[in-house]
Amino acid sequence: MNLIYARSFATARAFAHTEELMPGDWKWIQDADTIRQYPRAHIYKLPRWQENPHRVWIDAALQRAADAHRLGLLTDIELGSDTLGISGA
Repeated sequence: MNLIYARSFATARAFAHTEELMPGDWKWIQDADTIRQYPRAHIYKLPRWQENPHRVWIDAALQRAADAHRLGLLTDIELGSDTLGISGA
């Protein structure tokens, strides 16, 4: 599963379309439950992800998943980098 950390569903959908991800292959991270439902998913952080209305809860869920080694590859589109989890590795 590909999880998209974006400010809105519309932004996530546009990115998924650009990347040719099919419906069912991706989800917008709209809340912390999305992180828990898809452990080890590939996460894309899009520019302006900080504007997500549930950022505080999502960031906490990402940190918990990273601490438990249940977070997949994290790609920050703005920085152009891939890391395992959010440890900065």
